[in-house]
Formats: sequence, C-alpha cells, structure tokens
Amino acid sequence: MMKALIVRDLRKTYGKTEVLRGIDLEVEEGEVFALLGPNGAGKTTLIRILAEGLSYDTGEVLIFGMPLSKETARLMGYVPQESIAYGALTVEENLRFYADLYDAPADGVGELIGRFELPPKKKARELSGGQLKKLSLAIALLHEPKILILDEPSNGLDVPARRELWEIIESFRRGGKTVIIATHYMEEAERLADDVAVMNGGRVVAVGTVDDLKRLVGEGSIIHIEGRLRAENLPDGVDVIGENPLRVRDVRRELPGIIEALVRAESEIRLVRIEEPTLEDVFVKLTGRGLE
Repeated sequence: MMKALIVRDLRKTYGKTEVLRGIDLEVEEGEVFALLGPNGAGKTTLIRILAEGLSYDTGEVLIFGMPLSKETARLMGYVPQESIAYGALTVEENLRFYADLYDAPADGVGELIGRFELPPKKKARELSGGQLKKLSLAIALLHEPKILILDEPSNGLDVPARRELWEIIESFRRGGKTVIIATHYMEEAERLADDVAVMNGGRVVAVGTVDDLKRLVGEGSIIHIEGRLRAENLPDGVDVIGENPLRVRDVRRELPGIIEALVRAESEIRLVRIEEPTLEDVFVKLTGRGLE
C-alpha cells in the first residue's frame, strides 16, 4: 500500500526557538493517524506545514510520493481548530462559496448537507458547536480530498457531539480515506487511531499502534482481586505484586487459569478488576509529565 504521507527530518524555527526538531513520520493510505501530545508539542505547526503551506527550514514532505506543493495541496482537506465558516452566511451559502473558491463541483453541496444532516437555510452563527464542526468537515470534503487533516477536532464539543464526530471519522476510514488528527485527548487517539505518534517538545518520541505504545510502559495488565485470597499454584508467568494485584502478559488467556487456581485453593473472591496501561501512562513514561 502506498504511503499517503512521508515526513523526513522536518525542522521549523521561530526566532531562536526550534519548534520542530527533526520530525520523521510515515502515514499509510487509508489509516487514521493521530499526533498525540500536549499544547506546545509542535502538532499544530506540523499540521500548518502540511495543510496551509507554512514554510519550514529543512526536511522533506511527500504526499503520495510527490513533494509538498500547490498541486499536492489539492489532495488534502483541512479542518482547523477554529471554524472557517462565515457566520452571516447560511450553511448552503457557505458551502457554495467554498465550492466556488476550491473550483469544486457545486452539485456536491446538497449531498454533503444531507450526509451531515445540516440545516441548509440556517446561518452559521446560529449553529451548535457540533453542527459547526460538521459544516467545517463538509467544507473540507467539497473537493473530494484523499487525505483529511483535523486539528484538535473535539476541542470545545460536548460529549454527545464528540461521540458523533468520532463516528463520522470512523466512517471516513471505512470509506478508505486517510485521516490525520492532531489531538491532546488520549481517549480520542485510543478510540480512532490505527497508529499514534507521541509528540513532545517538537519531537516524535514514539510511534506505533496503541497496543505497541502501551507495551512501552511494561508488559502486561494488572488484575486486582478482592477477597480472602490464597495465591498458591498460580499459572506460570503470573507475578504477585503486593498482597492482591497480579501482573499478567495476556489477561484474556491467563485470567481463567488464575480464577481456577484461586478457587481450588479455597479463596473467597468478591471482586475482579482489570487495570491496563493507558496512553497517558505511555506519555508520562516517555516525557515525565502528563498530557494537559
């Protein structure tokens, strides 16, 4: 499968501050790729280079094997943090304005209004946060881009609107579209991304699937079992931590054997709780601080 995006040793400096310090990334066609990191990590600067043509100092950016240019910009759709819709225009007027600006087919306006269930005659300034985000998505899709770039897409949305947005993004993946998301929400990256790049201080400090990154914290899950327990004859590879918690490498495979061994030893089990590493744990281990 072709690489939708390749970034090699990308560097960007503002004054004396090096904002991007040698970024290397590869994004597969058809995947959802998350840039995860706190504010100030360099995510938005990287996104602006890709989507807005922001200049950079050194490095290389390839879109489907072609150098970043005005031509390759047509392959990308961009949804920035702030809405680009004009408040005084209706939903339909905004879409027709941007269709003309992008030289996109105007007959796609009605299809996008229906797809995102937008009120065509309502002014943009009258829309809810979730509707406004969907309008921005519709605008970004007018010229049928192959890559969709979203900068902090859930910012400012309430929980129902956020969940609806996530379902829309997942539908993009099912449709074969490449989606790049910059986010500081751990749950967003964990829910949506096929691969995650953890960014901090202008660098990519780790890349991989969510499961790959969680393994950086330490192998396995921790099982908390409450009750009067006797831990004799537990399966091989199970480590007892303290009095009750058990660390295992494969909780689905090993938990039944652990329960069986405890029951045979005449333990009294009241509650079983499984604790798995999170992306927050990964970030703290890699950077020494949280995502916020």
